Amino acid sequence: MKQKTIILLAVATFATIPLLAEDKHDHSHTEFRTPTADELFTVKCEHDIPQSSCDECRYELGLVKVDPSILIAPSKPGGLIRVEPVKKRDAQLLLPLNGEIALNEAALTHLSPRVSGTVRSIRTGLGKEVKTDDVLFEIESPELGLAVGAYRKNKALAALAVKNLEREKSLAAQKISPEADAVEAQMKYDEYRIELESAGNALAVMGLNAEAIATLTADDQIGKPCVLPVHAPQNGIIIQKHLDMGETIERGRDVLTIADLSSVWVWLEVYEDDLALLTSEAKKKALAVQITISSLPARIFESTIDLIGMTMNEETRTVSIRAVLDNTEGLLRPGMFCAANIVFETPEKVIAVPKNALMADEGKQFVFGMIRDGFAQRIDVETGRIFADSVEITAGLQEGALIAVEGAFLLKSDVLRSKMGAGCAD
Repeated sequence: MKQKTIILLAVATFATIPLLAEDKHDHSHTEFRTPTADELFTVKCEHDIPQSSCDECRYELGLVKVDPSILIAPSKPGGLIRVEPVKKRDAQLLLPLNGEIALNEAALTHLSPRVSGTVRSIRTGLGKEVKTDDVLFEIESPELGLAVGAYRKNKALAALAVKNLEREKSLAAQKISPEADAVEAQMKYDEYRIELESAGNALAVMGLNAEAIATLTADDQIGKPCVLPVHAPQNGIIIQKHLDMGETIERGRDVLTIADLSSVWVWLEVYEDDLALLTSEAKKKALAVQITISSLPARIFESTIDLIGMTMNEETRTVSIRAVLDNTEGLLRPGMFCAANIVFETPEKVIAVPKNALMADEGKQFVFGMIRDGFAQRIDVETGRIFADSVEITAGLQEGALIAVEGAFLLKSDVLRSKMGAGCAD
C-alpha cells in the first residue's frame, strides 16, 4: 500500500510538469511551463531518485546536464556552447529589399590584343584561374615585326654613333680634329638614342616588358616570326573567351574577360517611398545591410551600402543601391537573386537575444538558461520584433540572465529525446 501511494504521488507530481512533446506517458495534453527551482532539484522520478539527476527522466523538466568542457571560454580553445548574459540592445528598423548579385566591375578586365595578328597558341581556357603576368595566348604579328625591325635598326645605329662620339671626343682632346666634329657626333648619337627609345616605347605599348623586348630583339631571333605573348593583367577567372587557334584578330577586339570573383557587387532596388529615409540615414553613417540567398538559407552575408544611384527607373519607380560582398569562399555567383534587409538603428533599448539563442518546438519558443553549474534549463519566452541579428523578448527573460547564445541546438536535441521514445520507465 505504501509503495502504491508513492507511485501515485509521483504521477501527480509529474502531471504538473508538462513535457515538450508527446511521449509514452501521454503528457502531451499539458502545455510546457518553466518549472520552479523546487521542481527541478527536489522532485523525484519513477526511479525514486531526484529527477534532475536521472538520465532518463531529466528531459521532462526541460533540464540538460552540461559538461563544462564543451563551454566556449576565452581562456581555452574549442568548445561548442557559448554562454552570455541577456542584455538590452538597440531596437532596429529593417527595410526589406530584393536584388541581384553582379560582377565587381572594379575587379574586371576585358582583354584585347594591342596589335593585329594570328593566334599561334592559347594557354588558358574558360573557367581557368590565372595569375598576374601569366601568358594567356600568343599572336604572330606583322605589325610587331615592323616594330621589332625598327628597334633593331636604331639599336645598331645608336651603338655605332656612341663609338664615333667617343672617337671624335678623343681626337678633339688631342687637337687632331676640330671640336665641331665632336659636337656633330654628339648630336648624331642623341638622334639615334631618341629613335631607339621611341622604338622601345612602341614595343612597350604593344605589351612587351623590358625582358621580353630584350629577348625578342636579340640577334638569335633575326629571321624568326615575331610572336607577341599576351599576359594576364590581374588575378582572376576567365569568364568569357572569344578566341580560337589560327584565328586572325584585330587590335581592340575583346577576346578574353578576366574577373576577380573574390568579391561581388549586390544591386538592390529601393522604392521611391523609402528613398527619403534611406538617404537621410546614409548621411549619418554607413548603412548596414544583411543579404540572404535562397540556395543558402542558413547563411547571412553582411556588408554596407557604398553607392546610392542618382537616377530612378521610370518603369519600376526604384533607385538602385550597391553593396560589396566578400566572396573568398566562392559561394556567390553573378546573376543570383537575393533578399536583403537594410538595418536602421534606433535609440530605443529592448531586451533581445541573438537569433541563434532562440529555439522552437510545436509553436513554443524558448531559450536555454544556465541555472546552476553544469545545468541548463529550457525557459519559455514570448517574442516581439525581429531585428537583423536578434529577436526582441517581451516576456520570460530578465536582463543579466545567462543563456546559451551559440550551440543551443545541442541542448535542444537532448531535451527532445522524448520524441524518440526516451523517458521514464513504465
